[in-house]
Amino acid sequence: MSSFATLLRLRQRAREESQALVRRAEDEREAQAQRLASVRDSVARAREELDHTDPIALTNYHAFRMRQEIAERREAAKLVQRERELEQKRAIHVGRVRDELAMENVIEAHGREEAEAEARRDARRMDEIAARLERVEA
Repeated sequence: MSSFATLLRLRQRAREESQALVRRAEDEREAQAQRLASVRDSVARAREELDHTDPIALTNYHAFRMRQEIAERREAAKLVQRERELEQKRAIHVGRVRDELAMENVIEAHGREEAEAEARRDARRMDEIAARLERVEA
């Protein structure tokens, strides 16, 4: 039984590690989403503050807008990558949870089989004792 318990502990540890990886990936995805929102907000603020009558301000805004559009695309691509990584880590975690549950089922089944075998051995011993008592009384 100790080998089953050891395997279960290993599976539990793997599940805990995968759960931590999922949490970390979720945090990274959320941070990336915040960075993307920050880029979008900076463009919106610049647009609100723009003086449409000043040609230099318009030129500076368009240059800024181009840089921010590149940054937005880069951050959006990183967000997509983070989301893919998160989904992969979630899939790994689900697999590890299933492995742990399967191991628990195996351990339970093995425990039931051992209990049934012990009950049969006890029944045989009681039958032998009863048979001896009958012989002694006869």
